[in-house]
Amino acid sequence: MHQYFVETCGTQPRLFVFNQLFKTESNLSFEHILSLFEKDYETIQKERFLEFWCINGDIIVNEEFWRFRENGKKSLNPSETETTYFDNPLGTDMCMENHKFWQQYYETVYEEQYQVFAFIFYEYYKHLHNSLEAKEPEIEEPAVNNQDIVDDFDQLELFGLPTAFGRAVTKKKKYLNRNANLHQIYSAFFSDDEESYINMDNVCVSETPAGNHINLDGKVKDNKPMYDIKEKCIEKKKKNRKLRNVPTFLLENKGMLKYWRKRFSLFSRYDDGIRLDCESWFSVTPEKIAVHLADRLSCDLIVDAFCGCGGNSIQFARTCKHVVAIDIDPIKINMAKHNAKIYGVTDKIDFIVGDFLQIGRSGRFRSDVVFLSPPWGGPKYKTKSDYDIERFLQPAGASQLMEIAKTFSENIVFYLPRNACIKQVVKLAGEGNRCEVEHNYLDSRLVAITAIYGENILKSPII
Repeated sequence: MHQYFVETCGTQPRLFVFNQLFKTESNLSFEHILSLFEKDYETIQKERFLEFWCINGDIIVNEEFWRFRENGKKSLNPSETETTYFDNPLGTDMCMENHKFWQQYYETVYEEQYQVFAFIFYEYYKHLHNSLEAKEPEIEEPAVNNQDIVDDFDQLELFGLPTAFGRAVTKKKKYLNRNANLHQIYSAFFSDDEESYINMDNVCVSETPAGNHINLDGKVKDNKPMYDIKEKCIEKKKKNRKLRNVPTFLLENKGMLKYWRKRFSLFSRYDDGIRLDCESWFSVTPEKIAVHLADRLSCDLIVDAFCGCGGNSIQFARTCKHVVAIDIDPIKINMAKHNAKIYGVTDKIDFIVGDFLQIGRSGRFRSDVVFLSPPWGGPKYKTKSDYDIERFLQPAGASQLMEIAKTFSENIVFYLPRNACIKQVVKLAGEGNRCEVEHNYLDSRLVAITAIYGENILKSPII
């Protein structure tokens, strides 16, 4: 089975946003939305592309044109002789040639981008279809309280009654543990560290000499095994000269280098001195998405409840009059202040070191919009087929966070993992209310899901 990916040539990936409105009802059913999607799929696709092209068309054409010029190509047809368009604007003939060239070039870029958009839109439809047909995660039954059982045994002992029945417990003979260091071998298999997984062969199964077995009585038997694990000596690789100025904690964990390679998609001004700790590298919102959310949620006062290193707060300060950034970690607040200073928006942000749950329970704050991007539980959230937003979000479930956010405002926005259960997301709106679910794609990769609640910030229905 082949998988196809679409990626841009530059360091900044292209953002595609697909949104869909839902309404929470007592007999919640998504079959109607899917049937409309399947019935008018091509029409919806064309309408979404026209909406995308109206916003991004001119930018895309200009980017492609200058990349086209940098490659040394002056004509769309390679067989033609190279003519320098746009270099000499004087003369009617040259202006006509320039106009024809630009029109032909515009149509070519338009067709290419439509094909790319059609591919990504189909990926969006598949994800939406699968997530709406998936079953909602079941609520786990509460665990049995062991303290009640202990109290019952204490009462039996108090009355002199037996607390155990059956045969007496016999002590088993202690044998040597043949698998004493298996955890050392297989710990790398369950680790996110790619290097530790590759070097699993370097670990010996046991400390006994090669070819010897241990019997149950603890004696060593000289028999050669069918398969012998030998120690390998791997030569040290030369240092990659491209990995310069990489933080030490990223070099120690090879799995984190993928975030380093995408640093300019996280902060376009990273080289100006942006500060990030280990957790912020995989939890910060990519800048393209943060800019889109800031344009969408423009208001007088917005609260960023889990600001982290300030990726969203910095962009909110660009479109909102004032931003309140809250985080319980003072180290992250200091990084957010430093990063905001680089972008020149420190005067529009109030940074608060505190617990959003405690601040919300006081009921003393009001705002126009509340933005919630709670921790997802680390990179391992991707391993879950259906991410339960009531169990895995930290420091509390989505329902509790929604209840506290409503003390600030009726307009609430959740930034959630891409594998979040859509049915749970819709139910958060409450009976009879609407919500909007946005799927955020960077190139052809689904990055996250944004859930928007509040009639004042919802878009009109598309289908």
